[in-house]
Amino acid sequence: MPLSPFFLNGSPSEQRLVQDLVNEHLKLFGQDVLYLPRKIVDRNTVIREITASKFDDSFRLEAYLVNVDGFGTPSDVLTKFGVRDQDEITLVVSKERYDDFIAPFMKLLPETERLNASTPNEGDLIYLPLDNALFEIKYIERKVPFYQLNDLFMYEFRCEIFEPEASEVVDLPDMLTDKEGVDVEAVNTIGQTITLQMEKDTSENAIAYVSLASTFSGVKSVQRVPMFHGGNYRGTPNVTIHKPNRGNQATGTVTIAEAGIDSATVTSGGSNYLRVPTISFTPPNKTTSSQIKFGNNSLHHTSITDVIGANFKFTTNVDARDTGNGRLSLSFWLYPTKFDPAVNGGTIMWTDRFKIYYRETGNIIFASGSGSIENTTQLNLNAWNFIRVEQYNTDATISVNGTVSNTLNTANPIMFFTGDTLKLGADASGQGFIPSQTASWEGFLDHITLNLTGDNSTRIASAEQVPVNETQQETDVQTSTTAQFIRKLDNEHPIVTAITNADREVSGLTINYEGWGYTSVPIMTIEQPDLGSQATAVAIMTSRSGVSNQSVDRILLTNPGTGYTTPPTVVFTGGDPSSVAIATAVISEGVLGPIGITTGGLGYTFTPTVGITSVYIQQSNETEPLLMNAQAEAVTIGGTVSQIRYSNAGAGYTNTTAYVAISSVTSNSFGEFEQDELIRGLTSGTEAYVAYWNTADNILKVGEPTGDFQIGEVIVGAASSYRLLSVDDEFNIGFSGNEEIESEADTIVDFSERNPFGEF
Repeated sequence: MPLSPFFLNGSPSEQRLVQDLVNEHLKLFGQDVLYLPRKIVDRNTVIREITASKFDDSFRLEAYLVNVDGFGTPSDVLTKFGVRDQDEITLVVSKERYDDFIAPFMKLLPETERLNASTPNEGDLIYLPLDNALFEIKYIERKVPFYQLNDLFMYEFRCEIFEPEASEVVDLPDMLTDKEGVDVEAVNTIGQTITLQMEKDTSENAIAYVSLASTFSGVKSVQRVPMFHGGNYRGTPNVTIHKPNRGNQATGTVTIAEAGIDSATVTSGGSNYLRVPTISFTPPNKTTSSQIKFGNNSLHHTSITDVIGANFKFTTNVDARDTGNGRLSLSFWLYPTKFDPAVNGGTIMWTDRFKIYYRETGNIIFASGSGSIENTTQLNLNAWNFIRVEQYNTDATISVNGTVSNTLNTANPIMFFTGDTLKLGADASGQGFIPSQTASWEGFLDHITLNLTGDNSTRIASAEQVPVNETQQETDVQTSTTAQFIRKLDNEHPIVTAITNADREVSGLTINYEGWGYTSVPIMTIEQPDLGSQATAVAIMTSRSGVSNQSVDRILLTNPGTGYTTPPTVVFTGGDPSSVAIATAVISEGVLGPIGITTGGLGYTFTPTVGITSVYIQQSNETEPLLMNAQAEAVTIGGTVSQIRYSNAGAGYTNTTAYVAISSVTSNSFGEFEQDELIRGLTSGTEAYVAYWNTADNILKVGEPTGDFQIGEVIVGAASSYRLLSVDDEFNIGFSGNEEIESEADTIVDFSERNPFGEF
């Protein structure tokens, strides 16, 4: 019976409806995959077999994964060639989507580069991001379901894991990123490509510097070491040049005054001083007590008999008279440990114009030619007390810990004249200002400060501000004027500098700072003269006719040394000689010192030449000193200049520095490789096609090599050139070709035996 005329079986509208339903189903339940069509690179002209192909285009396509229970077969099997991945998948794609989205692009390709452009082809690839793997289409079912509504709506791809051959190269475009769910780098490494790590363009010229070995007249260095006899060595001997002779050490003496250095005298000038020596002293006396207010020490009086003697006094060198031009003050810290009624107190400090002392009760007094004034505030025993004497015009006060005394009206200036001596403690003869006092205080004294200001107002009516640090005491709190005189009473080493003459002797001593805290004469030590620097050298070997092994060809100086007065002995050690080499050093003035390498450069493929500034040679005569240009050779390790050695350190150089010129490095890194271009190794002659080039890290991937590339050779393209650093030709195919498993299996069963399973 014919079909019912009431149903439009196979009408275009019904076919359209089914196709839309298929498309919608795939978009709802499918996976995004990449379809990589196979492009023909080369084909056998006789049997039409494709001998080389590539996959450099990709199309994103939705596909339904039929495998709901995993891959169709056991994924891995052990074969005689190693572990083989046998994953299989079945995919369903829309026929309409392929016809509209992929087929038009394939038809644009030349027929020599494509198979059937209208439909998918066995051999095309599917990239599954879900498994980050490539699958090859092994079979395409084009008629499923079989002509439903008289039309076909989908393709069914049966795929296996892709196992590339040597002639198959996968190269996805860089426009595909991780954002699209594609690991481009992972896909591009699949296939039989060779990864070449090329040298980056990091070539850099070496830079070196050199200066005179010594600027002292008469001091010599090793200029060169000429060979007298090369010897006969099985190995390379070590070269030792004897040290220069050391000179005699200078000596000197000092005297002290006012607890510091008063004079310094040279008793012996020594000899062979190549530079000005340093001078050191034994440290000054230091209290072991913890009673230190500021700094690192304080002046300690242990008893009333501790008088100043010849020490613990100093010249002020400050004119601190009352001229009516401002306020002046003298401040210090006192730590009394005993008030002794038997001696009626103790003297703290005095000049011929005033005296500051305290009674046996602990009350402090300021006395001058016009009288005295006493502060009724008692000093704190075994504690630090801040004391300040202040004068403006004829008014004077003394304060203790911020409490101000009454005012003393003075008829005469009471502070210092320039050159006055301020004495700490009582004089043994009692010559201090009235009242005569032969006893000193018992305790500690610290940080004496004299301040002069332009302030014209008195401050006697206000309480003193007690400072909490050195800066507050040394700066007037009202005017911010810095103190004119400060004596910290800290232990301070003297500073003395030596003077040397043309004969390299210590001829004089200059006192830069006298120091403080000495109660006995310190020991002064003048640094002993330098030994100079020992010259060093290496032997360069050569073969000579008539000599069974090797002999020393020449000696290259690595350091000319300094301080030689006579030619040093040259000694050869090691090298297993049958006869020993003989050489004699030649010394000279104006020799260049060791060559310092600022940067060794990069990329040297040959030993660079070294040029050094020439010495200015005038018309020579017998009376002129020796003049000779320096010559040197470079040593490179790994393309970098590691050392520069003298064949002649020169003679007659007078400038402190000389210019070292090192020849420039030749770069072998430039340009860009283009995809599919033919590249070639200049040494091996191997050719290959470019599959991938990464400019950032200089990685080049190539396919179809005609041979093996050699490490270190230069790889060139049409407009590029790079040096080859390493080669990685391993395939990225999972476990395929597992050498570890195969090698281990060979130890179990040896098929090279006649009967690997044993003998009867």
